[in-house]
Amino acid sequence: MTTAASRWEWLDFDEDESRQIRDFLSQQAEGEGVDPLRIGASVRDRMADTLFPGTSTQYTRLRYVILAPALLSKRGVTLEGLVGSQAALNTAIDLANRSEKGVIGRRKRERDFVRLYWTAIGEWKLLTSVVGDRRDVTVENGWEAFRFSWRADEDGSPLSEARVRWDPKVVKLAGDFWKRKDSKSPNIHCTKAEVDYLLDRWLALAEEPALAALASQVKAGRVVSRAAYPWDVAMTGHARARDDLQRAKAISMVCWTAQLAYNCALVGQARKLEADSAEAAWQKKAGQLDAMQEKLDTLLGDWQKAVVAELSDLGPWTKEETWEPLGDRSARRFLADCARRLVDGKRDLTSRDWADLVRKRENSVNPAPKLAHATHLATWSGTPEMANRWDFRWKACVKTFMFDAENPHG
Repeated sequence: MTTAASRWEWLDFDEDESRQIRDFLSQQAEGEGVDPLRIGASVRDRMADTLFPGTSTQYTRLRYVILAPALLSKRGVTLEGLVGSQAALNTAIDLANRSEKGVIGRRKRERDFVRLYWTAIGEWKLLTSVVGDRRDVTVENGWEAFRFSWRADEDGSPLSEARVRWDPKVVKLAGDFWKRKDSKSPNIHCTKAEVDYLLDRWLALAEEPALAALASQVKAGRVVSRAAYPWDVAMTGHARARDDLQRAKAISMVCWTAQLAYNCALVGQARKLEADSAEAAWQKKAGQLDAMQEKLDTLLGDWQKAVVAELSDLGPWTKEETWEPLGDRSARRFLADCARRLVDGKRDLTSRDWADLVRKRENSVNPAPKLAHATHLATWSGTPEMANRWDFRWKACVKTFMFDAENPHG
């Protein structure tokens, strides 16, 4: 039997494209705006992988999961010429979908969507290793597996064994794609058959993650893509997913609190540095700190409304052991402390108490702490640093996937 704890311990362009790139960059280990409190990789990313396995903030539209094997299956496509083949398909898709968002290659025709979406292909088991070794699930082996099916003796038996095997339904969908009259001007929306297949793949995911529960809702004809956050979706009949999303909601609130407190302290320190007539990067743009303060005030207003509504659910998260599946010990201690302060009524994120807490955390984990060192602070451009609430890839990827699943074509 799988316990709740064991399920969580694994947790180790256009404007849309720009947002996804910014979110991707925020996952890197160093640099500005890249997780100054060092809780993103150990909490946010692992949580997102648990709720929505096989997804990425770089993913735009669901059909690319089918287009990748379809392109690899096409006769005449070679590994050496894969970049050119993708550029041609990217161009055709762009020309046929000018009003659509999330079209890959609109700015750079040769952008590689096959490798970009490969995690989904492996995680959702469109392609599997013959011997169970996930290292075999590569683009090269996937391309080769399609060719093995063509190399047969006169009795139809394959002449040699491939290291990986495509799901037979993927082979059919890939073949059907090239048989369609519109294959030269493909729609960015999946066909009904493609959607049905991918929903079934999500439903087959191990341990019934939230992605599987969402698939069940879409199959039942319910619209889930309008939800602002994944925990706003009514998970009828899916208690495990509902519980997981409620945990995610509480974790998101505590981490959002810490991040807003950090940004408040950052602005405060920047004001002091300006008062000392020191030069700083944000001064290159007139009024940058005021613009930052305006954004922060808006976020604080949203946070204040949310924390009042969600405060009663934060009690368990004041205990360090509740966080144990996530982060390292210092991160768990820090986040439990944040939750305790909220529960104890300390909700002025501009206070000295909160500033000291986030300064101590940043100084202990960040090699270039801005709150403790004026030299590092002076390099800050004056933009928010991870100040938005985490939704675990919902807006960046999953929400659009759900919309595409709800709106197939053909």
